[in-house]
Amino acid sequence: MIRQMFLRLLKPASPQVKVGKEIYRLPRTALIWILSSLVVVSLPHIIRMPFWLTGLCLFCIGISVLIFQGRISHPGSKIKTAVVFMVLVAIILQYGRDIFSTDAIVAVLIVGIALKLLEMKKRRDVMLVIYLCYFSVLAEFIYSQAIPVAIYMSFCIVIITSALMSITQTEEFQRPMRTLKLSSLVLMQSIPLMAVLFLLFPRIGPLWAVPFQSASGVTGLSDQMSPGDIGDLTRSGDIAFTVQFTSYIPDYRDLYWRGLTLNEFDGRQWTRGRGGRFQGFQYLGANKQQIYPWFRDIQYLGDPVSYNVIMEPTQQNWVYTLMMPAIMNERLWMRREFQIGTERPISQRYTYEADSYLEHIVDLDISDRMRESSTELPDEGNDRSREFAQKLYEQSASDRDYVDAVLSYIRNEQFFYTLSPSLLGEDSIDDFLFNTHEGFCEHYSSAFTFLMRSVGIPARVVLGYQGGEFNKYNETLIVRQYDAHAWVEVWLEGEGWVQVDPTAAVAPGRIEFGSQFTFQEDENFLDDEVFSMLKFRSTSSLINDLILRMEMIDYSWNRFVLNYDVGIQFALFSRVFNAVTKEKIIYALLGMFFLLIAVVAIIVLRKPAEKPQTPANQLYLKFCRFLADNGISRQAGEPPLHYRERVCALQPQWSNEVSRITDIYMDIAFNDNQPDRVEDKLRKLKQEIQKFRLIN
Repeated sequence: MIRQMFLRLLKPASPQVKVGKEIYRLPRTALIWILSSLVVVSLPHIIRMPFWLTGLCLFCIGISVLIFQGRISHPGSKIKTAVVFMVLVAIILQYGRDIFSTDAIVAVLIVGIALKLLEMKKRRDVMLVIYLCYFSVLAEFIYSQAIPVAIYMSFCIVIITSALMSITQTEEFQRPMRTLKLSSLVLMQSIPLMAVLFLLFPRIGPLWAVPFQSASGVTGLSDQMSPGDIGDLTRSGDIAFTVQFTSYIPDYRDLYWRGLTLNEFDGRQWTRGRGGRFQGFQYLGANKQQIYPWFRDIQYLGDPVSYNVIMEPTQQNWVYTLMMPAIMNERLWMRREFQIGTERPISQRYTYEADSYLEHIVDLDISDRMRESSTELPDEGNDRSREFAQKLYEQSASDRDYVDAVLSYIRNEQFFYTLSPSLLGEDSIDDFLFNTHEGFCEHYSSAFTFLMRSVGIPARVVLGYQGGEFNKYNETLIVRQYDAHAWVEVWLEGEGWVQVDPTAAVAPGRIEFGSQFTFQEDENFLDDEVFSMLKFRSTSSLINDLILRMEMIDYSWNRFVLNYDVGIQFALFSRVFNAVTKEKIIYALLGMFFLLIAVVAIIVLRKPAEKPQTPANQLYLKFCRFLADNGISRQAGEPPLHYRERVCALQPQWSNEVSRITDIYMDIAFNDNQPDRVEDKLRKLKQEIQKFRLIN
């Protein structure tokens, strides 16, 4: 029915398009496939494109239909030039400084295909539109390589290939389902060859591995913190990163995934400041050209925790590790505050291996410059907190006793851990400590660091994630955005930098069991996941198991397909060939190539090629097979009229139906019909055969 609707829409008959000195008649069904190709490749980009660009694409599709119908002519060169100029100016105004971002470039590509529809005067124009649709499939993989995206893009390839096939078919052979089936078969036949090339061909960086700029933001931790920032992340259940341990698994309370350090406070907001630039970044490659003293003096104690991390894109240049990381990776650097960074922002899934020593000693001595930056506070504000800190410090025997005294105050003064705390005034620390007594982890870490600095104890805020959820099906740890956390590092004489988490004093369940356990009854928890199964996982074990199984599949896809690089390929070759040589790789490639050729040859030559049947012949032969199943077989070479007479003689009750079907078939097969009339008669023939089979 949908096909019939489109065919009526595209009447009258196909236009004549010049191909050299000949006339190329673009089939109506082919135009439907071409328009469908543009629609399916554009759908994933609609959410990134401005509304007016989507409207322009729909407008171009409508104009191309009118041109096909002959109601309007192709636009002239002046009109096309003016339209292209206006579109380019509008795109520049729309994207501004982000004009060279991936979003803008992809939008230009999609609109360019739509505009090309308006000048399909030659067959090469049609071919160009189809090839650009193929290229648009690659563009989507820049944004996401998830399994659902790969499945959808495979569907897009089938549709585009159907369009490519349809322009080589005559009107008589335009059977959409047959074309779709053939296109799907071609894609399936190419899978073995793609698998061989994927496994054996020398690995090069894919298109989506190239860093790109995007005008859209990414949810996650930023390099600054003010009251409410981390609490907002509890509204999202998006995955931040996935971890697979290759050694022992630490206790849940030890899963502090450090991201970055905030060292500068303006009275309300914490930022990174200048502390991380004191002594440069330590290169972590195998051949270190320079080793800084602070890096050399790190004392690793106990056994390391080994793990692999697959991190989701953040558009930031820091990664998350347990402390203290020992990494050998030429892509990574260690900053002075012992956080790990990358050279470029992480715009795609990023994987790395790490060893972390949970027991360690760092910075037994710190420079005067670092001490100054780690005790610096605004000259004014939060006077009540400063006074409270001085009194409490005077009652303490040591810096360690003072730290314990502050934790005891938080534990005993009925503080509350909540996602929806009261708003804080200008003196936010005073307001939190002595008035509201409620907040999220950023409130507690900010106030604790302020109290430490107020008495000259070096302290800094650390941002990252704490905990995660273990997936029992593949033994991975899934860390989500709602696991975002802030804690504190305090420098103590004879101990160096020591991790302190004031949140544990007021909400120990958050550290022992995770955010989901602590906030599952809070109405603001996962507020952004209205249509997500995560919202209902606590009420259904079936939904929870389904989520974990889906994430297990996604992790395997990321680990073994998207991250299949030179190292994994070399390890595979080593297991198969023992000693890997160029000759063995070449022989393997040639062997697999000739094996595929042999398989294809066997399939093709196994049975003789059949002459393709017209749609009318296909329907009539199907009718003859039904009669044969009922005991009246058509003899070889028997004319349809003779066969009809024999059937009517043997089964008189079928005379009317058999005669009507035979007459319609003879009219289609042997009379000179226009394409429009053929479609109507084919439809009628199909209906008569279906009716006959239902009755008998």
